[in-house]
Amino acid sequence: MRLYFGLFLVLSLLASCGSKPEDAGPTNIRETLVAAIKARREAKKTEGQPKPAPVELTRAAVAHITKPLLYIDVQKLGFKNLFALVAENGPYRTYLNNAKLSVTLNDGLITATRGFGIDLLSQGISIPTEDLFVLTNSPKFYTRTQQQLAKVKQAVEISYACTLERGEVETVTIVEQDYELVKFSEICRNPERAFQNVYWVEDETKQIWKSSQSIGQQAGFFVTEVLIP
Repeated sequence: MRLYFGLFLVLSLLASCGSKPEDAGPTNIRETLVAAIKARREAKKTEGQPKPAPVELTRAAVAHITKPLLYIDVQKLGFKNLFALVAENGPYRTYLNNAKLSVTLNDGLITATRGFGIDLLSQGISIPTEDLFVLTNSPKFYTRTQQQLAKVKQAVEISYACTLERGEVETVTIVEQDYELVKFSEICRNPERAFQNVYWVEDETKQIWKSSQSIGQQAGFFVTEVLIP
């Protein structure tokens, strides 16, 4: 029942938020800081409490939804939830869940998060995102820059040197449906930290159907699956 109630709330958000381009941009840093403080307070309240068993999502449960929909596993926080498209601004798409947490993507790459406690304020790479998975017979080299909250009241900008390499075709199952996708591995590093992102991409369309992306050292990885592109 919890899953279906969540679906109802997602649909309600779709109806109420609309898709005005001006709504798609990230909120200002002050609002993000306030959200971070609230999220940390809520997290402290539930520390040590047992977490409910996850509810398995089925295709039948989302069959009536027609707007773009993501299924995101926020590994650091230990929850997996549906995120529905609520706003578009050029190539940027903002998705919202039933707890009003939001994720913004550009061509499938996460560029910002809001409401998760230690948020990713912005993120970009030094090459056009639409070219990332094009002509990939050789490795690609570029810079990734993240602006994030290092502490509740401190934002920092961190740059990484990244390498993207094409892997093999794999069969990937996303909520009861199989896809034949190319696995791409991206390794990013600087003197203090290194991490690996993984993308499963449809070779012809360059659609990212599944990914594991680092949001920052504190926030960890978001595993994102596309249910409705």
